[in-house]
Amino acid sequence: MEDGKPKIRVQEQSDLKSAERVQLQRAGLMNAPRIERWCATGTNSQNAYATHGLFRYFGKFPPPVASHLIDEYTKPGDRVSDPMCGSATTGVECLLSDRDCDLRDVNPLSLLLARVKTRRVSSRALSAAFERVRKRYHPMDHGYEPVGLRDVSHWFLPETQRSLRGLKAAIDAESRAEVKDVFSAVFASCIRKVSKATTQQGRLFLDERTAVEDVWPLFERKTKAVFSAVSKLPAHKRPRIEQHDIRQPMDEAARSCASLVILHPPYFNAYRYSRINSLELAWLGFESRNIRPWELREYFKVGKEENLHAYLDDMETALSNAAQQLAPGGVLALMIGDTVLHGKHLRVVAPLLDRISGRRLILKKIAIRIPRYAEAHWVASQRRDSKKLGTALSDYVLIFRKSERPTHG
Repeated sequence: MEDGKPKIRVQEQSDLKSAERVQLQRAGLMNAPRIERWCATGTNSQNAYATHGLFRYFGKFPPPVASHLIDEYTKPGDRVSDPMCGSATTGVECLLSDRDCDLRDVNPLSLLLARVKTRRVSSRALSAAFERVRKRYHPMDHGYEPVGLRDVSHWFLPETQRSLRGLKAAIDAESRAEVKDVFSAVFASCIRKVSKATTQQGRLFLDERTAVEDVWPLFERKTKAVFSAVSKLPAHKRPRIEQHDIRQPMDEAARSCASLVILHPPYFNAYRYSRINSLELAWLGFESRNIRPWELREYFKVGKEENLHAYLDDMETALSNAAQQLAPGGVLALMIGDTVLHGKHLRVVAPLLDRISGRRLILKKIAIRIPRYAEAHWVASQRRDSKKLGTALSDYVLIFRKSERPTHG
């Protein structure tokens, strides 16, 4: 690390380990123009600087990846776009490095996190609001019920439900939008922790040992940490944040304006974010089934090879629309992985590259990305004993340059 901030350690193709070479060979990627090995430095806590640690967002990429891409391919004042922004890792790094930024996603939880993690709010305003919330808070037997959960008691103790109802009512009474957003994001970050669901994997599995009856102590502790981070954010600029389906074309104002696009889609048969965050969405007032039609078809838990073509159809469209945001000569960084299905390495990246051959996106480099620390929990959560389920363990960063005019294969 330099200046106390985690970095990406970049190594050349000659530094690849034998297992990584085998992985690339199976993936059909050894003929890439350039191959690198990337590994993020830093521990969990070191990578939770600024507002990065606000919410445990499963499947997120580490901040050093965004920081490295921004430093490598842009300069201060350039515009960066992340059309599937997730937990807004790109947005935070742009804010810290003086880049303009466009953040888009279909998931309202992601948009809430993006707003909170990239908007400075004074500690004075937050502290005053916290006292109001504290005075209003009391557990409630009746009132708000989470949206779209068929059996709330399956995931939450009765005492927890009363505590959550009371806290949500106390937060909803706040009138200032940016303050209410901060409390809502902290509230959302407590949901999984106090539920009966395990906190160690993205997928929802029952583990009643994790249940907590009273939400307030956790909420108070998290609130204080978030206040400190949010109040120290730069105040001179904010990202543009919009709800948008990457499968739909960009409007004219968003076209050809970005020097860098960072794209981190769901991997085939890995995560559907409306499902893994369904508890948080329900308590925030959003029904996850209404979000699913907007998401890429990634066939979460289905494990059928014949579904890959639909995923690739969506990814081809997503790449085409993401490229619309790039200025000529700009860079698109795509994070994507292959899959192991029925014990067989199923290629995802190579056929996608075949589909976009001849387009204006020219592949310049592939980096094999080595997961560490927090990501290791995500990798472990993808492993399955059943031969019927797939895993997404191969992980790459593909670097494309947008040509001045259409190319031909």
